[in-house]
Amino acid sequence: MKATPTPESVLDAVRALLPTIRAAAATVDRSGEVRPEIIDALHDAGYFSLLKPPAFGGLDSGPQQYLTATRELSAACMSTGWLAGWLGVNSWGLSVREETVLQEIWGTDHRALLCSSYAPTGRLQRVDGGFRLSGRWTRCTGARQSSWLSAAALRLGSDGAAQDFMAVLVPRADYVVEPTWNGLGLRGIGADDVLVSGAFVPDHRTFSWLHSGRNATATPLDSLPQPTVFTLAGTMPLLGGAQRVLAAQSAATGSAPLSGIAMAHNDIELSLLQIQRNVGELVECVSSGGQPDAELVLRTRRDQVMACERALKAVGAIVSDAHGSGDEELLERVWRDMQTARKHVSSNIDQVLAVAGRFALGLNVDDLIW
Repeated sequence: MKATPTPESVLDAVRALLPTIRAAAATVDRSGEVRPEIIDALHDAGYFSLLKPPAFGGLDSGPQQYLTATRELSAACMSTGWLAGWLGVNSWGLSVREETVLQEIWGTDHRALLCSSYAPTGRLQRVDGGFRLSGRWTRCTGARQSSWLSAAALRLGSDGAAQDFMAVLVPRADYVVEPTWNGLGLRGIGADDVLVSGAFVPDHRTFSWLHSGRNATATPLDSLPQPTVFTLAGTMPLLGGAQRVLAAQSAATGSAPLSGIAMAHNDIELSLLQIQRNVGELVECVSSGGQPDAELVLRTRRDQVMACERALKAVGAIVSDAHGSGDEELLERVWRDMQTARKHVSSNIDQVLAVAGRFALGLNVDDLIW
C-alpha cells in the first residue's frame, strides 16, 4: 500500500531527483528547454502538490517546504528551479480558491499547471455574465507547460476609466502562446508572451485585488499575503544559484580570497535565517486566525529583497575573482541566470527599501506595494 505523501516525504523525493537535474543543467541552457520528463518527475515527487488545494490532491503544506524545495532545485539548475517554482506557486493564491474554479482546473486533470503574469496589461469590459478580456502579457514563465493563465487586468467602466484591479483565469483554448523567450540566462523557463483577444471570462473566474474576501474553501494559509509568497518564490532561485556557486568554489583549488568566500557564506546563511524566521511568524499568525500586520509584512519584504541583493553580490564577487579556478562554464551559466532573475519585480530593491524606510520613519506607505 502506497504511503500518503507528506511535505517531508515530498522534499525527500525532490532531493532524489537533484543529481539528474544537476547533470542536465548545461543541456537545458543550450537547448532552451526543461525536458517534459523532468516536469513529470516533479509531478511524481509531489512537488506541484505542496501548495495545491487538498481537495484536489494537494498537501496545503504552507510555504516552508515549497521554498526549500525550490531553492534546492535551483541550486541544481536555476532554469528548472525558476520554472518549477512559478508553476508551483501559481497553484495557490487569490485566483484558485473558489470551488467552481478548482473543479474547472483540476476536476479532470490533477496535473494541470498554471502560468501567470500580474502586470495589469489586460483590459476587461463588462458583458452579460462576465467580461470580455483582451491583452498581452509578457514573460509568462511556464506558458508552454500550462493549461491555464492567471493574469492581471483592469476592469474598465463605460467611460473607459479603470474601475478595479482584477485577477482573471483563462483556459488554454482562449489564449495564444507566442514563443518570444530568448533571455541572457534562465534559458529553459519558456517565459513567452501570452495573447488574449476578446475572450469571454465568466464572473466566477474574475477576482478583485482591491475587494477580495475569504470564501468557504479558504484555509488559514490563504490569509498569507499573496505578494509576500510570490516575491519569496522569485528569491529562492537566486539563493539556490548562489549556494551552487559557493559549493563549486569551495571544491575548487583556485586562489579566490578566503575572506570573500566567508562573507558570501555568511550573507546567504543570514538571508535563509531571516526568511525562515519571517515565514514562520507569518504562518503562526494566520494559523491562529490573525492577519499579518504591516510591520511583519514589510520586514519580510525588506529581508526578501536584501536576500536577492546578497545572493547577487556573492556570485558577482566569486565570478570576478575566479581567475581560472573552478568550473568556469558553471560560473558563467549561473551568473547569466542570476542577471536575468534580478530583473524580476521581486528583486526591485530600491522601491521596496524606500517603502520600508518610509514605514520605519512612521510615514504613510502604499500597501499595494507590499
